[in-house]
Amino acid sequence: MTVRGRQPARKKVRQLLSGLSLSQSEIQTRLEQASDAGYWRALYPAFSVCANAPPVPQLPSLDAAALVRYTRGLNQWGYFYSESAIAKSLTAPLLECVETVRKAGWPPVFAYVYDQLWTLWNTAPIAQILTAALGEGYRGIPHGWCHYVQPVRGASGWPPHIDGNLANRMSIWIPLTDATIDNGCIYLVPKDMNTSAIGERRELRAASNLQMRELLQRSRAIPAPAGSILGWQFRIIHWGSTAHGPGSPRVSLVAEFIAANEAPIKNEMPLYDPAAPLPDLALRLHSIGRAIRQYMRYELRMRRYTELARELMNLRIEPSN
Repeated sequence: MTVRGRQPARKKVRQLLSGLSLSQSEIQTRLEQASDAGYWRALYPAFSVCANAPPVPQLPSLDAAALVRYTRGLNQWGYFYSESAIAKSLTAPLLECVETVRKAGWPPVFAYVYDQLWTLWNTAPIAQILTAALGEGYRGIPHGWCHYVQPVRGASGWPPHIDGNLANRMSIWIPLTDATIDNGCIYLVPKDMNTSAIGERRELRAASNLQMRELLQRSRAIPAPAGSILGWQFRIIHWGSTAHGPGSPRVSLVAEFIAANEAPIKNEMPLYDPAAPLPDLALRLHSIGRAIRQYMRYELRMRRYTELARELMNLRIEPSN
């Protein structure tokens, strides 16, 4: 197709996307609801919002051998995988929370208004892994997300990508439902198998046919039962695969972290300290808004919330009890 021929198609896409956007009245209503902690508490009473010192869930610590194994995996291959490290008693209410938020008409990422989606990342096994990988004093990057892949043939997670071409950062991914070959589990390319060092998006677009065939052949599928912990360095190529038929949705949570001695780039700010009190509601909504704007290139339906996300990033909320 010529450049001239592409213009009408692009115009139609822009028109379609503009028609999907929330109206100004819808944006205002959602802003009022989102900034009201009481609204969220009433929506899912089992979880708290900005409670005073919410407890961190008690999970067994990793034994020394397991921690060494996971750290070795990160150093050699750029990722690790711990099967069923988080009890169903913890993942079940998290899943119920996500489903409640989604059924109320919100993108699943709004589940991050609740304390329990922040204290999750402070549990013993996750803290041990992050400390071993990034060192003491690591910080959280406000890019949390909730992936929801419908159990429909052809539905998929995000296409092949890296989380950033930056060192001393990693992502932790937790499935709340079983992530299987059939419903779109994670695939990745171990770093020792990525011999061409292809990583950045522009490098993926410009990769040769031979390089892409090598990446596909060297990739690894990682089916993961609910409650598993999967983590990878930012430069690891990974993707969510395609669902192949009816069944259960693939629901998962992800968070990003950075070493204490690394200077964050602009879109990683403001960092949060896992050892400090949890972020207030304004910062949680700012993080949600930023994540929507950053990740809508992967999830087209998030473009509906572009203006809402922008407004969320500018909210100022008075503390409430």
